[in-house]
Amino acid sequence: MCAVYSSAFIPEFRISRGLIGQMFNPDRLLQETAAWVIYNKDKIQYQVIADRLPLRDKKFLDSAIENNQLLEGLDDGFYLGIETVMFIKSLPAFKGIPGSILSDLADKIIPLDLKERDKVMFNNPDENRPILIVAHGQIKLSENSAEVSILKKGDVFGDLFQEGPSIKITEVVALERSVVFRINLEDFYFVMAKHHELVQGLVRNVTRTSDNKTKTVDI
Repeated sequence: MCAVYSSAFIPEFRISRGLIGQMFNPDRLLQETAAWVIYNKDKIQYQVIADRLPLRDKKFLDSAIENNQLLEGLDDGFYLGIETVMFIKSLPAFKGIPGSILSDLADKIIPLDLKERDKVMFNNPDENRPILIVAHGQIKLSENSAEVSILKKGDVFGDLFQEGPSIKITEVVALERSVVFRINLEDFYFVMAKHHELVQGLVRNVTRTSDNKTKTVDI
């Protein structure tokens, strides 16, 4: 998948039968990545190939690539599946965790594309709060109108990533145009149960971050 993605940035790369075949791959990440490369190399050929796909697959691919700009990479605010994995892998909380495992986690992500001042409400105080990862922009978290925290790009919020008692936020407000990756807690635990290496990596990274904060305070 990384090789396919990289080929989009090679000017002399030409669409091959092997690449076309990946557009029919049942693996959504591979299918999407191949479609994106073909679209950026030859939009007419992409349409010809896409018309051979089931309507559901064609709609999925069209929506995935229409806003994703080749030259802007991760900075356009629109994320392919592979770009989602690459972004998560770059965060300290997920450092050293293989991309193949993070691919399973990326499948559980619900992207929230928020305009400035858009709100997401959590009305049930007993509801398990999701994991939130800010991929673009900046958001404010509140509990009953009281500001809890400001999160910027790259910040992660959730029970597993916070020190001290669990904070039950009731509102998320976008302070600017923002993209937030939401992962329901049940889905997050499901992926953790499948991958022991994910559990070990998260414990190691979160503990290391907490230790570094403590050392900074002591100094």
